[in-house]
Amino acid sequence: MMRVWYDPADGRILYTMQGAADLPGDYIETDLAAEDLGDLTGWAVIGGALVRISLEPLREEARMALTAWITTARARLITALPGQDMIYLAKEAEARAWVGATDPDLATFPLLSAEIGITAPDADQLAQLWLNMADLWRMAAAGLEALRLSTQAAIAEAQTPEDITAALAVITA
Repeated sequence: MMRVWYDPADGRILYTMQGAADLPGDYIETDLAAEDLGDLTGWAVIGGALVRISLEPLREEARMALTAWITTARARLITALPGQDMIYLAKEAEARAWVGATDPDLATFPLLSAEIGITAPDADQLAQLWLNMADLWRMAAAGLEALRLSTQAAIAEAQTPEDITAALAVITA
């Protein structure tokens, strides 16, 4: 049993204690654990009962869980090195320029030039590989971004804690 001390003037929760001795002040007892309450600003004591008065703390926790999940999902698809995203963008730009050129001079394509023979045997195959990888990333990124945005919207529109849990089901299932 946990005790919840509150301000009788506005019902604001002051602190909680598990199995606490009698301390001065107004309190109620609840079967909820501290983990169930989470951020106390979302609760108040009204008419002697513990009442959720705001979903914002739950929404914030849900947004943080979503961000962590998306971060992990993206990290599975990319090379997480400082500046690597800029290198991939530069490779894609070089590949597009190479494929679009009539008579390209390899000397003016430093990234292609540096990787020939390592990843692909020639510039044409390497450029095509880079373009294919960029397209694959875009498709994966689009799916993740749609999931992130729709889940954020569902969290924002949630009217109950159960709605928030349901919104997160797409990443926790």
